Amino acid sequence: LKWAQVLWQMLAHEGRALRRYVVVAALLLLQHGVTSSCSTRTPPIWPRRFRILQRKVPDGDPFCQKGTCSNVTTYYDWEKQFNLIIDHPDTPSKDGALWDLELGNHHSYYFHPTTQTCKFLNFSVGILRRDWLDNATFMGRSQLFGRSVLGWTKADFIDYYADAEDCTPVVWHFHSMKASFKTLGFYNSEAVPDASFLEAPAYCPNHTQHLDTSSSAFSTLSTVV
Repeated sequence: LKWAQVLWQMLAHEGRALRRYVVVAALLLLQHGVTSSCSTRTPPIWPRRFRILQRKVPDGDPFCQKGTCSNVTTYYDWEKQFNLIIDHPDTPSKDGALWDLELGNHHSYYFHPTTQTCKFLNFSVGILRRDWLDNATFMGRSQLFGRSVLGWTKADFIDYYADAEDCTPVVWHFHSMKASFKTLGFYNSEAVPDASFLEAPAYCPNHTQHLDTSSSAFSTLSTVV
């Protein structure tokens, strides 16, 4: 690791106790998902749990002058088998924010807590695996928003750019949606603030409790490419 090597050299002439402290700190950082330089051979693998804050910008409104942009918060948790996306539009509406709760049992709920309206969808894929970018095509290294990034594209679905040093997502662009999601903040290991976020509201059709990861649905999901 580049940063570890530099730090070790700086401490080469310091005491053994201090060096031992640095090694322990480095191991703790790695344990909590802080990675070294990103690989150009294999696409990034998502952490087991994180929160990401992004700016959604449609291709047709690149300067957000038409009121179609929004701030999007996503909570992802592979072990608890859920993905929650909360979309706060720039233009206020009677419906308020859109919540998209995706569960590993293939149930997805699109709902507006403000108006208590909900749409249920059944998706065969479930939530994205941590290595869902596997088999993506490498697009090379470039500069975006003042950062060195590595680009990947997959299946006429997404262009994904990760920080070249720590592999955190910088921006991604959905082809069919024709919109980019620029990262404003990435918080590794952060969980949802309340356990109720893991369940569909009672006013949703096909309302279910959150999936137990020991169920057969979890085993089925893990085999999806």
